[in-house]
Amino acid sequence: MKRFILALIIGASFSASAGIDKFGPWVAKSETNKMTDQTDFAAINTSTDTYSKAGSTRETSLVLRCTDNKTEAYLSFSDYMGSGDPGITMRLDDGKPVKRTWGGGEGGDAAFVPQPIGFIKELAKYKKVIFGFEPYGTTMQIVEFDLSEIDKVIENLSQACKWK
Repeated sequence: MKRFILALIIGASFSASAGIDKFGPWVAKSETNKMTDQTDFAAINTSTDTYSKAGSTRETSLVLRCTDNKTEAYLSFSDYMGSGDPGITMRLDDGKPVKRTWGGGEGGDAAFVPQPIGFIKELAKYKKVIFGFEPYGTTMQIVEFDLSEIDKVIENLSQACKWK
C-alpha cells in the first residue's frame, strides 16, 4: 500500500509524459517542469523491512529528489514521528552506528537530511544503509536499504540539480 501511495505522490508531482526507470531497488522518475523548464527527478527505495503498529504494517522509504533545482534526501514513514526534529541512527555497511538529528517533515511523517548532497555522495560508497528511528509512542524501529545501483540514481539526480 505504501509503495502505491509513494508512486501516486511522485506521479502527482510530475505530468503523465515522464518516464519511470528502475535502478535495482530504486524506482525513479524524471521530467521537465512545465513552470520552470528545469528537470525534476525523484528516486524512491522502499525497505523490505516493515514493522507493525496498531494492527497495520508500516513501511519506510528513502527518497532522493531534485525539485526546482533543490536537492533533498529524506526518509518517508507510514507513521507519525512526532512534531519535532527526529533523531535518526544510521549505519553504513558494517560501520559504527551514528545518531544525528534530521529535520522533521511538516506532517510528522518524514525526516530530512540536513546536508543532502554530502549525504548522497557518502551513500554511494556503500552497499547498504541501516536506519534506526523511534516513531511516536513506540520503541526503536530498524530498517535496511539496499544501495545497489545508487550510482545511476546519483547520475540522474546530479544532472537534474546541476551539482558542481
